[in-house]
Amino acid sequence: MPALESMRVLDFTQWEAGPSCSMLLAWLGADVVKLEPPGGEIARKVLGVGPGDSQYFLNYNANKRGIAINLKTKKGRQLLLDMIPQFDVFVENQGPGVVENLKLEPEVLQALNPKLIYARIKGYGLSGPYSEYKSFDPLAQAASGVFSMTGAADGPPMPPGASFADTGTGITAALGIVAAYVQQQRTGKGQVIELSMHEVMTMFIRTMTATHWGPESAPAPRRNHDGFPPSGIYRCKGGGPNDYAVILIVLPRMWHALCDAIGHPELKDDPRYANPAERFKNEVELKAIIGAWMAERDNREVMRILGEAGVPVSATFDTQQMFNDPHLIARDFFKKVPHPEKGEIMMMRSPIRLSDSDVPIIAAPLAGQHTAQVLQKELGLKDDEIAALMNDGVIAGGN
Repeated sequence: MPALESMRVLDFTQWEAGPSCSMLLAWLGADVVKLEPPGGEIARKVLGVGPGDSQYFLNYNANKRGIAINLKTKKGRQLLLDMIPQFDVFVENQGPGVVENLKLEPEVLQALNPKLIYARIKGYGLSGPYSEYKSFDPLAQAASGVFSMTGAADGPPMPPGASFADTGTGITAALGIVAAYVQQQRTGKGQVIELSMHEVMTMFIRTMTATHWGPESAPAPRRNHDGFPPSGIYRCKGGGPNDYAVILIVLPRMWHALCDAIGHPELKDDPRYANPAERFKNEVELKAIIGAWMAERDNREVMRILGEAGVPVSATFDTQQMFNDPHLIARDFFKKVPHPEKGEIMMMRSPIRLSDSDVPIIAAPLAGQHTAQVLQKELGLKDDEIAALMNDGVIAGGN
């Protein structure tokens, strides 16, 4: 039985932060109904290649049913209000003022369903000087300090390359919703959940600011490696832009394992490298020794040799190598999923593996694909009533 089989979610989200939250709930078995305007949300075409919905949209909307309602119409808004008592959760990440302009605030919806969990994902939250500012993933990362710590010491601030603010906030929101749902099951009451992408990203930098903590501390520096020498990024054989390997040495036994693995056991007893402080003083010489060993091997060989020796290591895979990674393939992380327009698409599976909750991946719905089905089930509307609403432009989609 899917873990969240009894949870019902009305998903009024767009782009990535909100959809990643609701998709994770769907992957855990919740019944998620995605609410879009007629024609679908703009993200269906973002980063698209070829006809149909973009891979970007497909990546964040699997396992949902889709309905299309024009909430700017009186009848469309009323349809939503009529459905609210049937759901446990309403989640939104609309821009500042959108929900308020539609008069769909928490107090309105919870008056219709006191058990409703109302989750709100915002760039900067609902209060504070920035609360009215629009935000996207890179802006939340920049505001949190992440960009300032990424890149070469003498280079500009840089994005880290992954949408941590969007997906990280979505995952955090899903945890909050599950917690509120557990509480709802005990008390019979809903509540409002608020998340700020800015705050989630700020929380993510606790490790990198541990030595630069508090308002009186100097800014944390750019980081292009992690930890004391010999930790760092090393060029490997091949000369390509990603022909590197990364090691992270945090315990004496890891240092000893590294020395043995690269054929320099004598380094373990060399006073110049006896402890982290000494290794830091003699960083250049030490890294030259390790770098020479790395340069004779490709990064996969480095990963194999050091990994088997107990040294924390990884090759710096590019994205093509990631999609062909034998480890991810062996763990069945990539799935081929039928799609009504594209025939078949590739998806990543949920990284959360529950031993007693298996939910097959289903492709994201077409725009409004389940409008009639949902309105029939939730509100008991007849075929002629649905046809009339479609003719009036209140709803859109198929069966």
